[in-house]
Amino acid sequence: MKPAIFFWCSMLKTLTGIVLKETDYSNSSKILTVFTKEEGKISVMYKSAKQYKKGAYATAQLFTIVEFVCYEGRKFYTHASSQLLKAYRGLKDSIVKLAAASYIAQVLLYSYEEKQPDERAFLLTAYCLNKIDKNNDAYAMGYTLLYLLKLLAITGYAPLLNRCIDCGKESSLQYFDTIQGGLVCRDCHTAGNHLHAIQPEDIHTVYYLLNVALNEENIEKTDGKRSIYLIKLFNECLEDKILKKIAAFDFLVTLTCGE
Repeated sequence: MKPAIFFWCSMLKTLTGIVLKETDYSNSSKILTVFTKEEGKISVMYKSAKQYKKGAYATAQLFTIVEFVCYEGRKFYTHASSQLLKAYRGLKDSIVKLAAASYIAQVLLYSYEEKQPDERAFLLTAYCLNKIDKNNDAYAMGYTLLYLLKLLAITGYAPLLNRCIDCGKESSLQYFDTIQGGLVCRDCHTAGNHLHAIQPEDIHTVYYLLNVALNEENIEKTDGKRSIYLIKLFNECLEDKILKKIAAFDFLVTLTCGE
């Protein structure tokens, strides 16, 4: 009896995604890490991506929204054709904007596994990158904080803000526990690196950003220095949940705080 022979066929798919990471594969090719609206995080083998004369250059750049037509493989997709839908060109004109966008990209990529679709995360990312791209540097930290808080909520880690996470008391809420993900009252406060002081106005800002609808937010209401402090706090919270170190955070804080 002849042994059975199995054939594997590639499936051609059209996917819309944000290019968030690029890795050189050869002198002319790249592997792109893309967060797509349809399938979440995927890897795309893009042959001749570095050859500008073939028109590939524009659709193989970071912080672009691209419609990809790809062959689906076992380990990654292979690029067949692509069309540029949007390029956030202003991000590369400012080191502050670029640092904010790089942090957002890493937060998203570390928060999801391969092929874990979430259209809400895709839309949130596109929205915040667009706002950072179009506004001046003063808005970058406010939109980074907005993004971080809303992504925590989307992934099921929204902070508890209306009562003490230990005893349930609704008053004297003066600390935030980055491990438990909620406020702690003065009576339940104990020493620990995971407990951070938080001001009433900070609690108000976090509550506002978590609940405001996109395109209705007033980022001017958020204080820049306090936004950076809150990003530090909720980045620590996120790292505890995903068990990964977000390297782009260190550069963001060093750049904005001069530490």
